[in-house]
Amino acid sequence: MFLTECRQASIYTVNDVYVCDAAVSHIEEDSAILTVNKLHIDTPLTQAHVTFFDSSKGLITYSCEFTEFKKSMRSTGTEQFFTRCTVSEQLSVMQRRNDIKVSVNIPVTLSSKIQGRSLSDIAATIWNISAGGIFFTSRQEFKTGDTVDFHFFHPDLPSLTLHAEILRIQEHHQLRKIIGSEVKDTELIGYGCRFVHLPAQAESQIRNYVFRQDLIHRRWISSLD
Repeated sequence: MFLTECRQASIYTVNDVYVCDAAVSHIEEDSAILTVNKLHIDTPLTQAHVTFFDSSKGLITYSCEFTEFKKSMRSTGTEQFFTRCTVSEQLSVMQRRNDIKVSVNIPVTLSSKIQGRSLSDIAATIWNISAGGIFFTSRQEFKTGDTVDFHFFHPDLPSLTLHAEILRIQEHHQLRKIIGSEVKDTELIGYGCRFVHLPAQAESQIRNYVFRQDLIHRRWISSLD
C-alpha cells in the first residue's frame, strides 16, 4: 500500500502549479479517493502531481492519473467533487519526520524547576518547531539539561502540554542567523530543545501540524514561480 496514515493532500498541475487541497479516503494498493470542496479549473484535470500528507511516511509526491471528477451534494446543500486517484510514479519523499522544521513566531509561557526551585510565568517565543523539538528565546537563563513545560496553542491543534529538554544555548549575537532578523532585545537567549515524555498522540498531532505548515510554505513558493 502506497500510503498508511493519510487524510490530506495537495493537488498540483504537472507543471507544479498549485490547484487545491483534498481530503484522502478509501486508500487501496495504488489508489485513493480524493475529495475537494472547490474545483476551479478551465480544462478537465486527468493528470497531476499530488503531495500526500502521510503522518507515518512523511510528505510523498506522486505523479497521478484521475478519473473524471464527479459532483456530490452534502447534507448542508454544498457541492463536493471526488475522483479516484491512481499513482503512476513517485516523484519525491521527505521521509524522516524530524527533518521537517518550520518557522513560527508563537509566544508561550514556560515553567521550569531549576536547582530545586520552581519557576513559572517565564515569557518566551518559539521560533521553529519540528516533531522532535523547538527553538525558543527568553530572558530567563537555563543550562543544558534543564527542562521546561508549556502549553502550546494553535488554531490547527488542540491545546497540548509539552515538555522539552534544553540541548544547546545560543547567545544573543548568534540569534539573527537563526531567527532571520535583527533581535533588538539584547537580553534574549536562544535555546534548542528536544521534546521529552511526548505521548504518541501528541507527537502525531505535532508532526501533522509541521507537515501541514510545510505544505503551505511549498504552495506559497510555487505561487511565486
